[in-house]
Amino acid sequence: MLNIDPWNMVMIVINLLVLYAIFRKFLYKPVMNVIHQREELIQGQFDSAKKTQDDALALKADYEQKLEQANVKADQIILAARDQAKEEHENAILETQAKTDRMIEKAKADIEKEQKQAQQEVQGEIAKLALIAARKIIETGEAHDAEGSK
Repeated sequence: MLNIDPWNMVMIVINLLVLYAIFRKFLYKPVMNVIHQREELIQGQFDSAKKTQDDALALKADYEQKLEQANVKADQIILAARDQAKEEHENAILETQAKTDRMIEKAKADIEKEQKQAQQEVQGEIAKLALIAARKIIETGEAHDAEGSK
């Protein structure tokens, strides 16, 4: 059977306590310090990653805002260009209409002038024909009178 010696048990307990103190002093504390340093390093990396992520999100939001502003400005430029094109088109139409009206007025004036000129020429021709007819009548009348006097 087993013999349990109390003196042996005391020595085992003392050895265990000494080993525990040595392990605690030389092993447990340095290992715990390394673990704490690693935790701090990891936490620092997490914080740095979080800060980088926050910066990236801020840059993204800034980029999206600038992109939206650029889209708004582009829309404004397009609307302004459309308005300007519409205005130029309307001005061209008005100018063409005015030019057409002037040409029509000039054509009417030319037609009226030519009508008056043609009327004057016709009146001149009628006057010539009336003179010729009057001469013939006079000549015929004279010839008739001369025959009648014979």
